[in-house]
Amino acid sequence: MEELFFLDGKRLEDPPALRALFYGEGVFETFRWKGSPPVFLSMHLERMRRGAEFLGIPFPEESRVRLRIEDAVEKAAGEDLHVKVCLLGEGDAVFHSRPQDASLLVSLRARAESPEAVSLRVCAERRSSQNRLFSHKTLNYLGNVLAKREALERGFDEVLFLDTDGRVAETSCHNVFWVKGKKLFTPSSECPVLPGVIREIVLRSAERLGYEPVCGGFPLEELLSSDYAFLTNAVAGIVYVSGVDGEERRFAPRSYEAVRESLLLEFGW
Repeated sequence: MEELFFLDGKRLEDPPALRALFYGEGVFETFRWKGSPPVFLSMHLERMRRGAEFLGIPFPEESRVRLRIEDAVEKAAGEDLHVKVCLLGEGDAVFHSRPQDASLLVSLRARAESPEAVSLRVCAERRSSQNRLFSHKTLNYLGNVLAKREALERGFDEVLFLDTDGRVAETSCHNVFWVKGKKLFTPSSECPVLPGVIREIVLRSAERLGYEPVCGGFPLEELLSSDYAFLTNAVAGIVYVSGVDGEERRFAPRSYEAVRESLLLEFGW
């Protein structure tokens, strides 16, 4: 007997993106489109390709992906957009099967104004550094959703994840940086973190800005005792950390503002 699918009582003859729907088998990228393609679009698409390879999803030609994004943006006709590109695994519904094909979904909306600062709540649930899914931007995002939702309900803006050894990892959708003196710290790729595109640009720019970049595994106390901390992603850019678990740092120092302004120019923002 062939497998049958029904949605709200209606039979589906050709259900789309089954493997993405059933198992979260897909990868995605999000970025800001401010009147023109982001400066680092190739880095986003390369990370998407690596994620697709990790999951075994066929990846289309980069030129095709770019064309689909540009077509969607043109039809949206927005000046400052939040763009999300998803590569959805296609194939049968047997959970251990490999995807046979892929669909490309592009969603767009007006980009919300980035907050000046955010407060963080440390998540009680720890992340394993052995879980390779954290190194890729996959559709398996429910853990991030639930943790951020809980942080918001408790009066915080974001959630901060630690690994099983108590080392700083990332937030639900940002990489984390902090400064001590002339050193710029961020968790290394050996921690359960996504290698963010903006993260990479910040690390490349650190020495030009007068800071020594230091990647490694750091306990939460290192962040808490820093001069200041900030978050990065390709939609919000750079956001100041105003406090962690109720400890407040209301005003960003001038050194942070100088770093932020310089990096925004680097992003083409």
